[in-house]
Amino acid sequence: MSEPVDSAKGAGDDLRPTDSVLLPRFVMRRAIEWGMSPEQVSLECGFPGWSTAADGARIDSERYLRAWETAEHGLGDPDIAMIMAERYVVGELGLYDYLFSTAATLGDGLSVCGPFIGAISTNFRFDPGPESETEVAFDVTLIDGAGRGRELAMQFALAAIFTRTRLLVVDGPVNPARVAFRQRAPRHHDRLVETFGTTEIEFGAPADTVVFHAADLNLPMRTADSRLAEVLRRFAATLPPPTRPTTWLDTFVAALTAALDRGPVTLDQIARDMLMSSRSLQRRLAEYETSWRDQLDRARRKRYEKAVAEQKLTRSEQAALLGYHDSRSARRAAERWSS
Repeated sequence: MSEPVDSAKGAGDDLRPTDSVLLPRFVMRRAIEWGMSPEQVSLECGFPGWSTAADGARIDSERYLRAWETAEHGLGDPDIAMIMAERYVVGELGLYDYLFSTAATLGDGLSVCGPFIGAISTNFRFDPGPESETEVAFDVTLIDGAGRGRELAMQFALAAIFTRTRLLVVDGPVNPARVAFRQRAPRHHDRLVETFGTTEIEFGAPADTVVFHAADLNLPMRTADSRLAEVLRRFAATLPPPTRPTTWLDTFVAALTAALDRGPVTLDQIARDMLMSSRSLQRRLAEYETSWRDQLDRARRKRYEKAVAEQKLTRSEQAALLGYHDSRSARRAAERWSS
């Protein structure tokens, strides 16, 4: 899953926002540690390969938001984003964390969050906001997302800024002057007050914003490393733009391709591999304006054209390659593709 795979025309061709796999992995691992089963997490998130995906893999941002909804529903705790933020360990978000932690001061660390946020997500923005002699604001924007997943993701995004900061600054703790959320006020928000360390929390605001006391930005970081910081920033600046997102259909095609490598395949078999029912799989394919029959034929044709370009195959070899039980079916398919 570290590299996107070819899928049906039009599926995922638009550069929709993507996240590093580190984001949903963080949520899903915590959910499992706190009581959910790996099977339940994978099934409800629609992300069966999350545990083995390479750290550099990029995924459709929808999966990250779905991971939050899955965790809240499975654990039955509306404060799940605050709990995870409080137990966040610096380093779990890879390069993005280290760019922050090696900075000389809190202000320097915050200054890299915006320019290098693409290292962790193209669905978020971190922009400087209004500034005065006593306060400095930063706006955190989720570009594409809605519903409860968005609310939880934004709660975590804003809270993690401070839980991470408290672990790193020399003279803490650092609490915000104010916090503002676009989302509506929850019935109870005592946990948000506890986590942020302030009662100055606004809901229904025009933007998701955190406001720091200006003096706090001069606080030194206990993990400051000027040489490493320079190396990391140079490295981050050379990273290529994120590749096309790995969509659900990409995952399906990868599962189908792997199954064909093993032999004949069935709809039920692929559904089991993807931890979903056959009906759900067909419904998801329909959402991408394709079908099981079309995708199977596409996968077989791709394998056939690649193989015959390299060597001549017997009918029995063609049948084995294409996952047919008999050579006559393979012959008819080859004739149809060649016509």
